[in-house]
Amino acid sequence: MSFMRLQKELRTKFMPSGNELAKLSQKSFTIDKLKIEEDFNFYLKHLLKLEFEIYKKKEKECSTKIIKEAIKKGFLKDRRSFSSSFKQNYDELWEFFLSISQSRKTRAGGSFEKHVKYLFELLHYPFDTQTVLNGKVDYVIPSEDAFKKNRTSCVVISIKRTLRERWRQVIGELTSTNAGKIYILTADEEISYPKVEEMKSHNVNLVVWDEYKIDKFQQYFNVLGFNQFIQIDLPSSRKMWERLL
Repeated sequence: MSFMRLQKELRTKFMPSGNELAKLSQKSFTIDKLKIEEDFNFYLKHLLKLEFEIYKKKEKECSTKIIKEAIKKGFLKDRRSFSSSFKQNYDELWEFFLSISQSRKTRAGGSFEKHVKYLFELLHYPFDTQTVLNGKVDYVIPSEDAFKKNRTSCVVISIKRTLRERWRQVIGELTSTNAGKIYILTADEEISYPKVEEMKSHNVNLVVWDEYKIDKFQQYFNVLGFNQFIQIDLPSSRKMWERLL
């Protein structure tokens, strides 16, 4: 067995899954359901922060166990001084921390989507997930059946933690649905103006953190803060899709 294989096996054994981490953060935070609509932006951001704090604690515990086991099995050389140990085990430790970094990126993307879904459920919005409507979409409100009755009355949502990869493909998949309202929800804070302009040309609305909207995109009406999306846009579309239920 290699050191890489050992750490992967032990990480699988000791690290909670993405679903478990999301649930741990949700259980640790008492949410006033009546206030979610008042400040969706805060609740979503706070849940992400809580989960990351839990993740770092679990990651530290897991990594400590992996290092101890690796020394025990002879994959790492134990020296009296930290500098000697670091130098002796540099290549193995580089692989180890690279693996941790990759794991963090994977978890981060999933956690954003999980907490959006959790808050939507608390708000009692009806939706179907991971639906194929010409292209694959994350949410369709109120349902796929309603979409088949009248697509122009429905809302289609894509959830992307960042817009750095395949974002044009996502726009193509969304616009091909010909839904009445199309939104991309993101936690990305490095969005260029040309991206927003291209989304605008395809009638795609972008939902970002409230602070980011105010700081960078006040002049763009196709860019919304999370609170505006929850307080104004979604409720205004309800009359259109409610009759399809």
